[in-house]
Amino acid sequence: MKEIISGLGLLFVIQGVGGLINHLTNGGKSWFLVNYIDAFQGFEIVMDIIFIVVGGIIGLASWKIGGSTKSEN
Repeated sequence: MKEIISGLGLLFVIQGVGGLINHLTNGGKSWFLVNYIDAFQGFEIVMDIIFIVVGGIIGLASWKIGGSTKSEN
């Protein structure tokens, strides 16, 4: 379970960082999720930062889950 949560956190961070670089360099449409959700249009940079933060929180949560299971063994 920890690996799935950790992978999800990594996915959010990659989407956020890549999208942020794409939007700051005026890149065109790419595979970043923010480009394809109409509700995010006009807030791309803010949403990229939110994706980075959410990915970091998920990553920390998976690290905490992993730490608690190791200490129980």
